[in-house]
Amino acid sequence: MRASRAYFMLASASLAWSMASPAEAAAQVRRFDIPAQPARTGIPLFARQAGIEILVSAPTAEGVTISGIKGAMDVSQALQRLLAGTDLVMVRVGSAIVLKRSKVGPTPAAAFTMMPAGEPNPQGSEAAGAAPDDIVSSDNQAAQDIIVTGIRGSLQQSINVKRRASNIVDVITAQDIGKLPDQNVAESMSRITGVQITRREGDGSNFTVRGISQNRLEINGRTFLGPGAGGSASLESISPEIIGSIVVSKSPTADMPEGALGATVNLKTKRPLDLDDLVISGRLQSAYTDQADHLGYRGSALVSKNFDDRFGVLASIAYSNTHTQGQSFDSGGWTRTDAIDGDGDGVDDPGLFRPNRFMARIYDRREQRLTLNSSLQFRPADNWEIILDGTYSRLKRERNSANYQILFNNNDVDAVADEHGTVVSGTFTGVTLRPLIYDEPTEFRSTNLGFSTKYDGDVVKMSADASYSKGKGTDGGPGASFTYVVVPRAGNVTNASYDFSGGGPVPNLSLDTNFDRNDPAQYQLASIFDGDNITNNSGYDGRVDFDIRTDWGLLSSIQVGSRYEKIKFYSESPQSVPSAASLLAVGDKNGDGIITVDEMPGLNYDNSMSSFFPGASGDFPRDLLTGTVDKDVARDAFGLPIPRADTIPLGRVSIRDVDQDTLAFYVRANFKSEVGSMPITGNAGVRYISIERISSGYLSDTQATASKSRFDYWLPSANLSLELSPSLMFRAAAAKVVARPSLNDVGVSFIPFIVARTGSRGNPALRPFQATQYDATLEWYFAPSSALTLAGFYKDVSSFTINTTRPEFVPGLSTGPDDLFQITQPVNGKSGTIKGFELAYQHALRFLPAPFDNLGIQANYTFVDSKTPLVDEATQLGLPLPGLSKHSYNLIGYYEDELLSFRVAYIHRSKYLQGQGSAASGGSSYMQARGQLDASAQINLTKTVRLTAEAINLTRSVERQYLQDPARLLSSLREDRRFFFGVAATF
Repeated sequence: MRASRAYFMLASASLAWSMASPAEAAAQVRRFDIPAQPARTGIPLFARQAGIEILVSAPTAEGVTISGIKGAMDVSQALQRLLAGTDLVMVRVGSAIVLKRSKVGPTPAAAFTMMPAGEPNPQGSEAAGAAPDDIVSSDNQAAQDIIVTGIRGSLQQSINVKRRASNIVDVITAQDIGKLPDQNVAESMSRITGVQITRREGDGSNFTVRGISQNRLEINGRTFLGPGAGGSASLESISPEIIGSIVVSKSPTADMPEGALGATVNLKTKRPLDLDDLVISGRLQSAYTDQADHLGYRGSALVSKNFDDRFGVLASIAYSNTHTQGQSFDSGGWTRTDAIDGDGDGVDDPGLFRPNRFMARIYDRREQRLTLNSSLQFRPADNWEIILDGTYSRLKRERNSANYQILFNNNDVDAVADEHGTVVSGTFTGVTLRPLIYDEPTEFRSTNLGFSTKYDGDVVKMSADASYSKGKGTDGGPGASFTYVVVPRAGNVTNASYDFSGGGPVPNLSLDTNFDRNDPAQYQLASIFDGDNITNNSGYDGRVDFDIRTDWGLLSSIQVGSRYEKIKFYSESPQSVPSAASLLAVGDKNGDGIITVDEMPGLNYDNSMSSFFPGASGDFPRDLLTGTVDKDVARDAFGLPIPRADTIPLGRVSIRDVDQDTLAFYVRANFKSEVGSMPITGNAGVRYISIERISSGYLSDTQATASKSRFDYWLPSANLSLELSPSLMFRAAAAKVVARPSLNDVGVSFIPFIVARTGSRGNPALRPFQATQYDATLEWYFAPSSALTLAGFYKDVSSFTINTTRPEFVPGLSTGPDDLFQITQPVNGKSGTIKGFELAYQHALRFLPAPFDNLGIQANYTFVDSKTPLVDEATQLGLPLPGLSKHSYNLIGYYEDELLSFRVAYIHRSKYLQGQGSAASGGSSYMQARGQLDASAQINLTKTVRLTAEAINLTRSVERQYLQDPARLLSSLREDRRFFFGVAATF
């Protein structure tokens, strides 16, 4: 009945003017106030305000978004503006106006006329004459809901949002997201021009925009606080199935919250009044991962009820239970030494670099992801709306990580060094073997609640919004795990020979021992490492905005508003290494002065690493001892407390407690005019913000400390859009922006990494990033669902943050004056620049003969370059912005007809700087260029039921990290191929 009612609403939405002839109605001057929106809702609203009758079928309205119009004008002019840029044409049938799709692309506004039936049609004879074939009776309309469906419809919807925006944006919408083979929201974002992501264990996690990591992430236009370091959201735990659209704003307006040096990314969840009367949808898939060789599952469901477009309720859930596996090799970094002969002449060569260790690692993960979303939407009147939103996500990961370590020294014989001083092969004598097993649990939880209301009066629009967000987490990442540190028993000796010259993800390696290295009885306990990373973040914000319509010449409206935000960030990273004496007192059961493997409860050496990097070039041993460990059993046996700031020595010095309040006011002026016959619109304004920050923590377990900072900024901005032709748009923008440093960086704490003898220290005096930016775009909308855009940008950054590393004596941890920790701390840096361009192309290939007219292509390319104050200590050359790839691109090909839909997507980014390193440690670290191929397909069994299939990481490409030179390999990581098969339905 929904479709029948939708058709009836369209066909009969006539008021007093419906009795007039179409020509008379077209000449009437009416006042219109219609926001840009889908044709499904916009056309009935226009018909009511115009007092005319409009007929349009579901297939015709599918995927179309109409323009917003405001002000007094005649009906003909209003309808021209409403449909400008769409591929809809009009014909009069009796007393009604019929809308039909053109076959020659988007129609300029000037081409629309109010034509009687049978008159010549400037768009071709297909749109003239009797009622079109696709205008059907209400009895047959029931099967044809007027909703946005299909890839082309989604692409057109994204284009419409981009085209009608008041600033420079890029968009991806719900149907497009649903057709992509993405596991989480971060991976969906990576399909957008200029967005690059980093992966954590095969999942998209963090992102940059135009190479910049200082971005603002929102959910429904509100602060999206999560459990991550610095209060960042855990994108890997958010299912893309709750998302209606993702909008990336690359040029700010004065009313937008500050905090983005790169872009503001707004995740818009689905809402009930955007959907049909009743929508029930679901998906269930099996999930197979090839390295883990395990079958899991994932599923989702959505129920939405729309009561007469006045009140709507929506609830959705997405859940997955999977078992994945990652495999990695790392060299533990490189050390500069003067004690190795690298050319065989019998004389040690100064300044050579040797690996610190080899570590083979296999980590099995059992992951559960849950995402819940709900929305209540109420429209008491056409001009008043109230919305309540709620989103909850949880990621729970149980991980046992098998690590086989080989610790090197300077006893390298038969060494060979290359021209860069890298010891690419040799034999180390007297190395240490450590078969370690880590228990590394992770759990992230996020809650976001929001309330908003909007009232649209004749002269003034008012909106108010309030939200609360909370994120809690325990992260089993670096320094947050449990392990028995096991070494060979006295007298057990190992020599190791290696060769990196093969260039593969792992080197050639052979181990020569005087003992059975796979016998657990040959090892003893050296120490226990136990640690955790804990976050507990919360925040709320509220804003009030007014939009005042004016009739002051060019000035169309003035916007003013205010916003307040309060964020509390808390983290602690306690780490415990019990003394050998305390462990012996409890664990040495037979009194022989050592703790053997059979005296380590919870540790089971019952496996080998036989599946490590199968098929990889290089002769690397796979018969390496491994198994499992249970941290709870081990803690109970040795009487160890769960590591928390208040339970272990020096735990409190890891506390980072930051309170940050931000108050903002803004004014924005909107204008519109014409240059010749070309429409021009724009906005200009200024935003004032005041930031107060209090950083609290401990200098020792008993000495608390706090630091207070305040920053005030005036942030002007301007955006201009010039419609060169109905299909060609030019935009320009300029703004001053600020981006706060990560809250993790502004704490007063010190976090030691005891085993590695390194650490990090916060800096509460860090200032926000500041930049002046300029943007320009040229956008050509040359066909339906098609566009070609070129964008250029330049950012003059006045204050970068850089990391410095220096040796420090750490009281309570350093064992002597020479036992120094390498401590890294962020400091305020100097100025720099970021510049580049973007090119995006998408085309629905409708001009091809059937069935190839169902093909389409999407492609985008981004070039970014930077000049920063960072200097490579090893080369004394300038370094780029960390995380910035000069080149990145997406290629997506798709096919869609009534039966079949598929996509193939390839994403690539060039190498990028991962971190600034010292000359003594081998130089700065880089992530090598990498691409990934994904694919998805679905077969429509009926109009409501379809089979689905997705494949992720088809090429199983390796992530390679190196120091200074690719021969100085730092790590290689290979993740599963992941396959999903199942069924989906929408009713």
